[in-house]
Amino acid sequence: MTGAGFSETRQARWDRLEALVSRAQKGGLRALTETELHELTRLYPAAAVDVARARLHQADPGRQRRMNQLAIAAHGLLYRRTSAGGLQAVWHFFRGDYPRLFRRLWPCLVLATVIFLVGALGAYVSSRLVPSHAYLFVPHGLDVSDPGEVTSADISERFRQMPNPPMAAGIMSNNISVAFHAFALGITAGIGTCYVLLMNAMMLGGFAAHFANHGLSYPLWSFLAPHGVLEIFAILVSAAAGLRLGFALALPGARTRGASLRLGARDAVLLVLGTIPMFAVAAFMEGFVTPSYLPGAVKIVLGVTIAAVVVAYLLLVGRDAPAGVRHVHAGQESDS
Repeated sequence: MTGAGFSETRQARWDRLEALVSRAQKGGLRALTETELHELTRLYPAAAVDVARARLHQADPGRQRRMNQLAIAAHGLLYRRTSAGGLQAVWHFFRGDYPRLFRRLWPCLVLATVIFLVGALGAYVSSRLVPSHAYLFVPHGLDVSDPGEVTSADISERFRQMPNPPMAAGIMSNNISVAFHAFALGITAGIGTCYVLLMNAMMLGGFAAHFANHGLSYPLWSFLAPHGVLEIFAILVSAAAGLRLGFALALPGARTRGASLRLGARDAVLLVLGTIPMFAVAAFMEGFVTPSYLPGAVKIVLGVTIAAVVVAYLLLVGRDAPAGVRHVHAGQESDS
């Protein structure tokens, strides 16, 4: 076969491969559908062989260069790990990796939530039945001796005494500290994590009952909801990370304890890192919205809506990436 004849028989496949490579170079492999991705992986090996065959058949030198460049480009897309910049890596993490990790570790979140609810409801019921019990859970809480003494405005007023930006930064730092302890104490086989969860849950339950006993539930929740719903959720996620670490240490399964701990620590660290934006939003709400003069109902709706959006993001985002993007080649990210 002559070089011209060989090129003519292969031209359509080369053109198709070139079109797929061009699209993938502009938008990444995620720009291709799953069918197109499989087509790319099928055409590339044939193109690599065609490079050698083009030399054997003495095809036009320009065409040989084109084929060689095309094969190199396809190889780079399929096998080489691209070095993403910092911002791009963060974007990919939150665009798909973090929601998938969250969904994979949902049993840990469920357990953390159950522990939190048991502590909060136990303290609430106990303090409602015996009001003095509230001081066991909130020893330095706000003393309410007369429902007429404290209003929603009074609760918010103390937050207006500080400049908002420094207050928001301080609040975020404190909340991240609580979450970090819930996560880090997972190294105690999860016992420390459960302790932190229970302490914070009982404090919230006792505090809520203390205000309910004086007919101030609505002012309290209009104060807590703007920042508290998302804040509590972020703490639960951090606690789930601690439980993941604890299970890896206490229940290594078929792995060695060291290997199990390394794998569990990686999952736990990534899970807790993803809560930082949640705490940032909660701190903003606590510093700027909570002490504002917005109606209480508006504040409650805002807090619940923001938390619902975050939960929807964690449950839905990252499901649209073609499976082949994550499984096809060893050089690419694996989702298995």
